[in-house]
Amino acid sequence: MIDKFQFLHIVAGIGWDPEIRGALTVLVGSLVLFGSVWLILNTNLGNRLGTLIALAGFFGWMLVMGIVWWIYGIGLTGDSPTWEPKEIIYGDLSESESDVQRLGSDQITVTPATQIVARYCPGLIDATVQVQRARYVEQNVDLLLQYDAPQPYCTESLGEKIAVDAETLADTTKEANDLLIFDAERSGIEDSRILDEEALQSRIDIVIDDQQRKLQQLTLSGLAALNAAIIEDAQSDNLLAFNGWNLQSTSGAGEAIASADAFLLSDQASPFYNGTSGDFFVLDTFQKGGKPKRSSDGVIDRVWNEIRNTVVFWHPTNTVVVTVAPTLDKEAVAGQAPPFPEINANAQTISVVMERNLGSLRLPAAITTIGSALAFIGLCYMLNIRERELRRRTEEWESSTAQ
Repeated sequence: MIDKFQFLHIVAGIGWDPEIRGALTVLVGSLVLFGSVWLILNTNLGNRLGTLIALAGFFGWMLVMGIVWWIYGIGLTGDSPTWEPKEIIYGDLSESESDVQRLGSDQITVTPATQIVARYCPGLIDATVQVQRARYVEQNVDLLLQYDAPQPYCTESLGEKIAVDAETLADTTKEANDLLIFDAERSGIEDSRILDEEALQSRIDIVIDDQQRKLQQLTLSGLAALNAAIIEDAQSDNLLAFNGWNLQSTSGAGEAIASADAFLLSDQASPFYNGTSGDFFVLDTFQKGGKPKRSSDGVIDRVWNEIRNTVVFWHPTNTVVVTVAPTLDKEAVAGQAPPFPEINANAQTISVVMERNLGSLRLPAAITTIGSALAFIGLCYMLNIRERELRRRTEEWESSTAQ
């Protein structure tokens, strides 16, 4: 008997609650909502006619829901679009057996991002915040005479993101340390995060070095994310040419970069298997294929692009190449932000080639819509036949009684 009670406790501990709750919810919802309507229709119109009307109403409602699901990609959905890895290339892209080898040929032209900025925004990289404000905000004539006329996108905002302003970085670090000292004195406690003069100067040097490394490792995709116009000017002046491929910004290729990141960390053939995303630094991302993109943000181009992509039912192969470089191991300091990754200049780059799998996100909704439409039309046709038969018999009965 004791063994039976122990067995009952084991059975009672099994987690059947989600399954039972879900089944009961669907069953009760069907009985209360659909069942009650079907019962009322049957009691008033009879079993056959009531069932036909109830089913017609149900499939009509499913038709409307299916259309909404189909348009917005919600409700009953399939697999979402993903980037599927196809190839890993170590070193030169020209060694690839696919069309990716065109990125490694002699026909491409690549100018470093820092040289492009120096060409179109002279003095912007080395300018301090005060000089940037005088040049680009206040339009100081004396300073402008010393430089070429800057492009419209050479703004103070762009300069602050890529310029190495040692004075501002040092002042910001000192202010943060002074704030820690003030809070510790006010609270009467000792804060291990407070730096002495030697440690503070070392920290300032690290911050400035990280900012300089960010500038040195500025990629073309990163520059495109800051401002796409400067990349367009560089391509117009033949400073950049990618042999039929398109340069993607880091923001525009976020999903592809995330997919490549996950693949490099999970695939056993990858040198970063079971590592972390800090083991490599994402360089440039290139794309080719897919449906045509609009040439501008104008209203006409937007409308024409939507019409063209809607008419074109096939989906050309969409390929993307994400290139990364291994980084040097750096020890993180407790209580401080992790150091900016430094590219290992002696290691070869690694490129992940991926193709776009469009998935089947709207396929279940499309099948539901089409199936519900056929059922709804069929049931309405059956109801129409019953209505015409009823009218014919009513007319025969009226004519026979009149005679």
